[in-house]
Parts: sequence; C-alpha cells; structure tokens
Amino acid sequence: MNKKIVMITTLLLCIFCVMASSASAAKTTLTFSMETEIPVLDPQRSNAAPSFTVIAHIFENLVRTSNGKTIPGAAERWETSEDGRTLTFHLRDMKWSDGKPVVAGDYEYAIKRLIDPATAAEYAFAAYYITGAQEYNTGKTTDPATVGVKAVDDKTLVITLKEPTPYFVGFLGHGVFAPARRDLVEKYGETYATDADKVVYNGPFVLKEWKHEETKVLAKNPDYWNASAIKLDSVEIMVISDTSTALSLYESGEFDVVDIPSNLFKTYQEEGKARLLFNGALDWMKFNLRENKDKPWLANKNFRLAVGWAINREAYTLAATKGLYVPALRFILPIVQGAEEQYGKEYPLDFYTPAGDAAKAKEYLGKALDELKLKASAITMEYLIQDQEETRLMAETLQQQIQAALGINFKIKLVTRAQRQQLEANGEFDTVYSGWMPDYDDPMSYEEIWITDVSHNSAKYSSPEYDGFVRGALIEPDARKRMDMIFGAEKQILEDAPLVPLQLRRKAWMSDEALNGFNRPLIGAEYDFAFAYFE
Repeated sequence: MNKKIVMITTLLLCIFCVMASSASAAKTTLTFSMETEIPVLDPQRSNAAPSFTVIAHIFENLVRTSNGKTIPGAAERWETSEDGRTLTFHLRDMKWSDGKPVVAGDYEYAIKRLIDPATAAEYAFAAYYITGAQEYNTGKTTDPATVGVKAVDDKTLVITLKEPTPYFVGFLGHGVFAPARRDLVEKYGETYATDADKVVYNGPFVLKEWKHEETKVLAKNPDYWNASAIKLDSVEIMVISDTSTALSLYESGEFDVVDIPSNLFKTYQEEGKARLLFNGALDWMKFNLRENKDKPWLANKNFRLAVGWAINREAYTLAATKGLYVPALRFILPIVQGAEEQYGKEYPLDFYTPAGDAAKAKEYLGKALDELKLKASAITMEYLIQDQEETRLMAETLQQQIQAALGINFKIKLVTRAQRQQLEANGEFDTVYSGWMPDYDDPMSYEEIWITDVSHNSAKYSSPEYDGFVRGALIEPDARKRMDMIFGAEKQILEDAPLVPLQLRRKAWMSDEALNGFNRPLIGAEYDFAFAYFE
C-alpha cells in the first residue's frame, strides 16, 4: 500500500479514536449558580439554605440526608434505647482533609458550640431536644457538662434527649450539626470558615477555591470514607443574582442546572423542559411585635388580620410570579409528614381565601382603628424586602392591594439580602418579607421557631396558648395526639397573626439530560449533588 495512504488512514483512525473517546467520556464537572453569596461556611453560625447546600457537601454529619432518606454518614450505625431518649452513635474510621482523625469529640464540641451563648447561633434552638441544651443556651446553667452530649471515646457519641423524638436522628443531617475542630475554631476566631483555607473538611468534597461574590470550586475529597461512590471530580458554583443571565449561560452550555425565572416558566413548561417542585419554602409577611409607641398598630391583632384579609393571593402570585408560586392559605406546608400521611390531608385548613375578602379586611380594620383611636390615613407600614426584580414586583403588588383595600400608607424598603437578614435578626423592621424552609420532614420544623424566647423568633411573638400547644407536642409520644397539638398551634398563630402567609414557593428548573442523581430536597440544602454523575 502507498505509504502516503497508510499515513492518512492511520491519522484518520487516530482522529476517530480521539473523537470516539471524547464522545464516550462522561463529564465529571458540575456547574451551576446561586443567586447570593455565602457569607460564611461555619456550620454553627450559618442560617441560610445556600450556606447549608455547600456545608452538606464539605462536611460529613453523623447521618446524611439523601433523596429524602436518612442514611449513615460519619456514624456507621446507631442504637436507640428502649425509652427512645438515648442515642448511641458508632463512628467509622475517617480523616479530616489535613490528615487528622475525625473523632466523636468533634461532634460533641460542635453541638455544644451551637448552643454556647457566646456563639450567638440563630439555630441554637435546633439542639433544644437534647437534655440541658436550652438551659445552657439561655444562661440558666453555665456548665456544658450538663448538656446531654458526650464522646465516650473517639468512636462513640451518646446523645440524651428530653423526650423520645423519632425524627431527631434525621435532623442530625442538618448543616448546623456538622462537626467542628476546636483547635481551628480557636485559632481563627471570628474568621473561622470565612475562607477556603480557614477550615478543614471531612465530606465528599473539599473547597479548593472561594472567590467571594464570584466563584466556589469544590473538588472530590480522596480521603472521604465513601469516595468510591462520588463520581464528580469537581463542582463549580458561580454567584449570579440575575436569573435571566443564569438561564442564558445554561442555554449556551455553560451551566448544567438552572432555575427558570418565573416570567418564563410557562414557556419552558409548554416545551416540556421545565420541572416543578415545592421546595418546602413558605413565605409570609412578618410583623414586629416589639413595643413601638410611634407605630402601635403593629401590635394590634385586628390590624394584622385586616392586612391578612386585604391580600388577594390569587392575583398576587399571578402578578408577581406568573403563577409559579401558589397562594398560602395556612401556616404549615401541607405536604410535610403528618401522623400517618401528609399533614395537609390529615388536617385540612384554609384560614384565608385565595382572593382575600375586602369586606372582612375593612371589618377588622374598623375594630383596630376604634382600639387605636386613629384614622386609616394616619397609619404607615414599612415593608422590608430584598432588592431583586421578582421581590420588587411582589412588594409593589402588595402595596397596591393593601393601600387600595385599607387606605393606609404602605412603604417599601429595598435592601440587599444580607442587610434584610441582619435587620430582621436585629428587630429593625415594621414588617419584613420572610419565611421558612423546613429543616426536617415534620410540621414542628415550622412551629418551634415561634415559641417565646426562641432565638429565631425575631417578631417577638409570645402566646401562652401557642407555647402550650408546641411544648406539649414536643413531649407527646402518641403520634395522633401530637399532631392534634400541632394543628392547635397552627390555628392559634393564624388567629394571633404575627405573620400573614403569602405563598408556597415552587421552583421551575432544568438540568442537563445526561445529569443523574442530582436532587432538589424538600428539607435542608437547596441541592444534593453528592452522588450526582453524568452519563
């Protein structure tokens, strides 16, 4: 054969082999975006879903939540005592990313750090199921040894609960219960976990790069105990606040996952591309119930109920989100687990009507004005909300509806997400656009944050009746009686109206057709990509 023909044939074969190899090789890098930056990755001081999304992948809790199920994490097994109050976890052999062994003391330290008053953790209440935790967190006791968490040895951790709490093991998969190394916390102080090199990792991934306000790059952790199950080599997360920009990057092949802006989800839905899910979030307008002599109407229940009935949620969700979000007519997400089936099926409730009720709103307002000895025109209510295109439209829609129905002054205060969170935590608001995503699959996840004196109760709502229902449910062993109490608490808080429910959030999203094992959990993190892979 002619040498030139042989060379060309060989070259073509080589090119074909390279092309075939490239076509068959699956991607190993996942890329997507988040709308906001993560201020810190300190598990005990974090308080938002974006932070917990990353935390879930760089730390290994005692247990891990995957696809809605609780599976072993750092603990290869655990036992529950006959009375349901003592949990004994047996840790597997694990290493931190700096080579030091992961020990039970890292988990004891993390939980006690979470409830240490000096930490000032917003999620401290999450540990209140543990004996002595609330007393230590609120300063009633000062000795951490009184808290029911103890590393018996390097491989055994014992947690003692106040009462049997079947869902608590699953709750331990939440980011706030991720382990922490005392030596590094003490070394870095306030800067702990604010940069990639100021923390160590024991999860499926390590944080290789963190350009604040820009990019986070996660790399597979070769020392992870279950590294063989991790198929991705890296994950790149960009910060892009504009959803349209993120969508364009997805369409151009830059991103593998994207949320669809509400104004476009119908289009993609009609094309069969959009996937819809309730992500657990329930949004509300929260009132500040602190004493305010300049604005006494905020503490007036009839005024708050007037606002609640003035809202046409049907029109609001259609105008603000094109129908992506749906009206919230109650306090608790109906699809969380009840005694035996979904809570909303066992305990149906529509406290508000989708279209509101202008006549009822004016009736409540009339009662409030009589009690306050004021005219409607004298009332000004400021609404604190983060400055994004969708949320601005939400605020403007509420402004139009409430002013038209009640004749009061409704002002909008637009700030960044971080500013809104800080102002809300400090109690510096009249009303604020707020809400909650459940931390575990149970209605209690919504209710426990409104108990008097709980750190997350920034509204300063206090009701003996509500507290009685919730505290009773926390210790009631009978599932049906417990849910009866939870339902009683839900009706009580709606009648007291420290909040006005607005909407149940749905997400419309798309992902690369070759991407598998990428989940959008109902609870905890926004994304679960630990076991994701491309075909």
